[in-house]
Amino acid sequence: MSFKKSLLTIEDPNNLHLCFELDDKTYAINAKNVLEVTSLPLINEPQKLPECIVGILNYNDLFINVFDIRKVFNLPQKKYELSNNVIIVKGEESLFAMIVDKVSEFFTATPANVQRVMGENFNSIVRTFYKINENIINIIDVEKLEDTVKKVHLEKNTTNYSDLFPKDEESLCIMQKRSKEIAKSPVLTLDADFYGRNQYIIFTINEHKYCIYSLFVKELITLKNYPITRIPFTPDFIEGIVNLKGNFYTVIDLKKFIGLDSDVNKGLNSESKIIVIESTELKIAFLADEINDIINISPEVITNKNDMNLDKLYIQAEAYVDDEVYNILNIDKLINDERLYVDNTSQ
Repeated sequence: MSFKKSLLTIEDPNNLHLCFELDDKTYAINAKNVLEVTSLPLINEPQKLPECIVGILNYNDLFINVFDIRKVFNLPQKKYELSNNVIIVKGEESLFAMIVDKVSEFFTATPANVQRVMGENFNSIVRTFYKINENIINIIDVEKLEDTVKKVHLEKNTTNYSDLFPKDEESLCIMQKRSKEIAKSPVLTLDADFYGRNQYIIFTINEHKYCIYSLFVKELITLKNYPITRIPFTPDFIEGIVNLKGNFYTVIDLKKFIGLDSDVNKGLNSESKIIVIESTELKIAFLADEINDIINISPEVITNKNDMNLDKLYIQAEAYVDDEVYNILNIDKLINDERLYVDNTSQ
């Protein structure tokens, strides 16, 4: 029997973990509990704070506690830098955020290779660890971590966290900008009740206008709040994976995938645009130079093409609107391309 398996499938997603660094140690948290990773923002600091709580962060119009994970682990206190990361975590009952030194990578913790921490640390937040080569990754128990965050409200704060943040004007401006971006993420959700059957998403790659039927599109985002994590040993058209509300989507550079010339000077940045595709086969997103508009294209102005050259570029039709030519992307052909799959055969 032979079957297709997606190259983009994350093996064993329930055991996918996100790693972060604290001094010379590596910790990990289950990726299903991670909503977002961002750089250090400006954090609101009420006058009275319980132990471990740095302040309050406005995240998507929700106010959540931010705590210093160093304090939880009784590690030496360090001043914060712009390079510090903040991980937004979804617990069983609440959302919260934690400041870490640096987020590093994803890895899959094979259950058979996860070992239990023995001795006096058995009931601590780190109950298990994983060994990769000679490196130890301490796996955090999110339920226990959430309980700890709740309990610190009963303890008096002994740290002036305000003194730990950068104070220069440039850093303050950068952190303030980040806070505004986090407060309301730049996401456009396509509402089927609002958008009609003839709506198309217009986007640009290499100064050419392309469009996707809106019913194929789940969301439109920028990378301001959704950093891409690179995946080693994948084809060059795969930029990495992005965590969108707890779901992981593989980001494909359409230029490389289609075979168009790519501008090496125009790399990924916080303004890069991503089109998240609604598909039962793959969790996939496309990288575009620019997302231009959402317009109505009536069937009367669409001309289906029977052209091998256009077919190779995944163009199924052209639309003529207000003297503009739009190339309509063939999504069905694209997501079923054999390059996105590997053949498996078993007897």
